Amino acid sequence: MADMENRMTKIMAGLTEQFLSGVPAVINVLNAALSQLESDEGGKEEQTQLFRQGHDLKGMGGSFGYPIMGTIGGEICRLAHEDIELSSLNLPLLRIHIDLLNYVLANRIKDESDPKAAPIIAAMSGAKPK
Repeated sequence: MADMENRMTKIMAGLTEQFLSGVPAVINVLNAALSQLESDEGGKEEQTQLFRQGHDLKGMGGSFGYPIMGTIGGEICRLAHEDIELSSLNLPLLRIHIDLLNYVLANRIKDESDPKAAPIIAAMSGAKPK
């Protein structure tokens, strides 16, 4: 039984590393879509990209032991939901969440118990939609 647990632990560690190595590409998509919207060159397609990438992070973050990424992804989803008119998107707040995601990835912060998570928790609790 211990042998099987060791194998599963190794497999999950490998999958987690694959997940983490894919997050920069997600951040690039988020940045590109948001930049398009910030420059008034984007539209519903970019809003949908923000939502989808946030949704993926929301689901995968917790699955791979990074629930704080899931929380940030969930907030990106909420802020970019299709029911929100383009003119009502809170682009500065979306930018903050992408910046937080970069910080989480750079510092490999898994959850709120990490001391480096304090600024994220403070920023998210203080961030209110307009």
